[in-house]
Amino acid sequence: MSSTATRQHASVRAEINYAGEIEGRAVFDAVDPSRTNLAFVPHTVEIHDARPFQDELSLDREGFQLVSHTSSVVHSTDLAELDRVYHQEMAELIKQVSGAREVVVQRSGLVLRTSERAQERVGTTPARFAHLDYTRTSAEQFRDSVLTAEGAEPAPYSRYVIYQAWRATSTPPHDSVLALVDATTVGEQDTRLFYGVFGPEGAPMSLLEAQLGLASADHRWLYFSDMTPDEVILFKGFDSDSSRATGVMHTAFDDPMSRTGSPRASIESRFFAFFD
Repeated sequence: MSSTATRQHASVRAEINYAGEIEGRAVFDAVDPSRTNLAFVPHTVEIHDARPFQDELSLDREGFQLVSHTSSVVHSTDLAELDRVYHQEMAELIKQVSGAREVVVQRSGLVLRTSERAQERVGTTPARFAHLDYTRTSAEQFRDSVLTAEGAEPAPYSRYVIYQAWRATSTPPHDSVLALVDATTVGEQDTRLFYGVFGPEGAPMSLLEAQLGLASADHRWLYFSDMTPDEVILFKGFDSDSSRATGVMHTAFDDPMSRTGSPRASIESRFFAFFD
């Protein structure tokens, strides 16, 4: 099945890695990997192509949406240029789409990835387990750190949101694709905390909370087939308003319909948006 028209109305069955049995506190330790104790169990799930109903998806309900957007530096791998130009492009887009009063860049959230099949590696490989990148605690830590680093002092706000932007920069079809879970199908019982260690004990931002996904038949997994570099997925990392979608579980998966597809290259970025 090679035509875009056919692919866009298909669902696929693929393996998703959910959290397995972990004794005690779940830890990913970048300082001393021997202390990492994360465990995962693959589950075969149905992942629906959201193309046919992409206009029905909402940032505040499902937690994500696909947006058309052309970047002037989309194929650049120059991190300084991406920081200077791409971040500004995306901040303006997020302000336009979300209606936020002010958007501040989380510069540490700029990540380039290439899939394992790439002959030349740029950045890191895709994350292949169901997870959410923030909790309320770590969102507040990042918010305070980002505002300090940027010298930003937002006017009083009633709500803030972390938006994550994901864009494929390679030519479709891609061998590895981003899958996301409709936030309305995820309950508090479907995640467990894990802790990332990124520096010596007591250093700022050295210990951060995130969430692992636990398997549930209720999860509605979605993806967007054959994304082009002129499209970007915006999804929530965290929303301080708990009456809306507060975060989106996501992972990379191997698209069985694109086994001969090109190695995926992508760019990720993260932003804090402040609302009156």
